[in-house]
Amino acid sequence: MDTAPETGRPWNMTPGPEPDGESGDALVEVPLTDLDDGQVDAVHELLRSTFRADELVSLAGLRAGYRGEAPHPSVVVLAGGAPVAVMLAEWHVDHQVLLLAYLAVAPSMRGRGLGAHLVGDVLARWAAERDGALVLAEVDDPARWPGDAGHGDPVARLRFYGRLGARLVPLRYVQPALRASSGRVDGMLLLRLDRGTDAPGDRIAAFLEENVVACEGAAALDDPQVAGLVADARALTDGRALWPVDRWAEVRAP
Repeated sequence: MDTAPETGRPWNMTPGPEPDGESGDALVEVPLTDLDDGQVDAVHELLRSTFRADELVSLAGLRAGYRGEAPHPSVVVLAGGAPVAVMLAEWHVDHQVLLLAYLAVAPSMRGRGLGAHLVGDVLARWAAERDGALVLAEVDDPARWPGDAGHGDPVARLRFYGRLGARLVPLRYVQPALRASSGRVDGMLLLRLDRGTDAPGDRIAAFLEENVVACEGAAALDDPQVAGLVADARALTDGRALWPVDRWAEVRAP
């Protein structure tokens, strides 16, 4: 069963200036299942302010996936009852591939180690539930998405994950369309966050197929873009195929 951080678990944040309106509020980690409707709405608003519309799960999807039956792994950091950070993940391929779906930290809390704690400690704890789990994350390709004040700096984001041991999977990755009214998100990169040294192309391909079918339906597997991505993934059989994150500019080279 998917589990989340212990309900009500406090966390000692790296010292720094008190964020506005949160002075003296201890940070507490809870799963999304422990939040009331208003807090879930606030979590979705935090995600909405961080991710582009085509990348963002709907509020109904958030509730169904992370509060419904067999919820996906989630952690929300609260300060004074208000969400200031959230991390959501999804298990795929019979609980052998863990996808970091969303990570968002409120602007007032950035630069204080909270994101590193969530990825380095909490996500790692979720992955440890399954021996040999492959942990993946989708991030912006800086060549396609230069970034802005709202969505952040893609190069800085890659450096952040690199400091946590991430390696680049050299694929021209595309995020599936999350609903009929949205499009695929091209210009993405795929990172491997666990400590494995191989490049298990078959498992990555199985994740890609399962993910696109869940989002777009089985017919999408015949789409040339999807079929090409899956074929490229299956070709990843050499451990040397995993690259340092600072080679991101080479992924989209001919």
